[in-house]
Amino acid sequence: MSKRKRQSVKPTVSPQIEWLKHRTGYPSPEERKAIIELRKNLSSELLMMMFTKVSPESPRAQALRKKYDGAEIKRALDKMGEGLKMPSFVSDGARSYRDYRQRYARFGAGLKFYTSAELDDLYIKHAEELMEDDNEMAQLLLIGWRDWDDITPPAIPPRPADFSTPAPASYPAPINELLEWGDDLKRSHDFAGEAEQTQWKKYIPALTRMALDPGLLRGWPSEAANWAPWHAIHALGELQAWESAPALASLADLENDWLSDHLPHIWADMGMEVETSLWVILEDASASTKRRGLAVQSLQMLSEDHEALESRIIKGFEKILKNEKNYDPALNAYLLFYLKEMEVLDEVRETAEAAIQQNRVDEKIFTPEDLDDDYDDDFDDDDDADFDDDDEN
Repeated sequence: MSKRKRQSVKPTVSPQIEWLKHRTGYPSPEERKAIIELRKNLSSELLMMMFTKVSPESPRAQALRKKYDGAEIKRALDKMGEGLKMPSFVSDGARSYRDYRQRYARFGAGLKFYTSAELDDLYIKHAEELMEDDNEMAQLLLIGWRDWDDITPPAIPPRPADFSTPAPASYPAPINELLEWGDDLKRSHDFAGEAEQTQWKKYIPALTRMALDPGLLRGWPSEAANWAPWHAIHALGELQAWESAPALASLADLENDWLSDHLPHIWADMGMEVETSLWVILEDASASTKRRGLAVQSLQMLSEDHEALESRIIKGFEKILKNEKNYDPALNAYLLFYLKEMEVLDEVRETAEAAIQQNRVDEKIFTPEDLDDDYDDDFDDDDDADFDDDDEN
């Protein structure tokens, strides 16, 4: 009696989509729909593999490489990497509104441009409509745009005649190039050498004005110049312009904030010299909680970059937490959150417990349970690195 050969299960190959073979122009509506579906499936499979810690060398990973186009795998990993970057705990709304401005600038023709407050309301309505087949809010908000931004013709919204904003100031060369970079948020100036960097440092006051220019901050998103404040604050970070830190703090209070989540990173890039300015921002009781919380986050980041500062920062945070007469519960919650990020809660446990017991901590932000939770950093940012290879199957 002959033995029957067991048949191996072959991986299901994604449907052949003609546009994926040449990637020129734009796909047909039918191809576009198929590509979006393919990308959703690919992202779901990648996420599942990452969270279940599937080895990139495993048969499952190899099958995924055979199933999907290599360029699509790379694109999915890049998009997922962007999405997994955590927004600022203090200013998470700024990232959301910036993302909205960016997608509206490219595809918002015929749609209303919403304020930050209006956007928040629409997101709530969107969540309520998620189970409906025709989600009108998703269309208004351009939800899921990163699945189709490269396969959909631009629909750039012109500035409405009734859109009013102050006229922006003029800026000298060489920094006026930032006015032309638009919403390419990964772009930065590549300094040719120390001499050019020194030349740019002469324009720190002008770069600070550009970052705070109301005509640019409140400008029409599809016009390139109105993204210049983003490029200006990052240039100030690269130039370690610590003297501009106090002025930049006002971005936290912008009505339609689309920048402040990056302030802690910008400030930390300015080096140890910025520390004094950050304490001034933090200890200003008349300043907004958001502004002070961003200073807390930046000080925590400084402690990671400069170990010599860690002890002083911990003591400074604890001093504020101990104040029983003049305190801000939300600020105290941010202090505890970032002390936890530093993995030093045990050093201030008595102070932290007293603040919580005396109701001096906003428990909507930091709960008593947070005090005891183990620091969890199980997700390895490098887990996805090896899925991206040169194989363009």
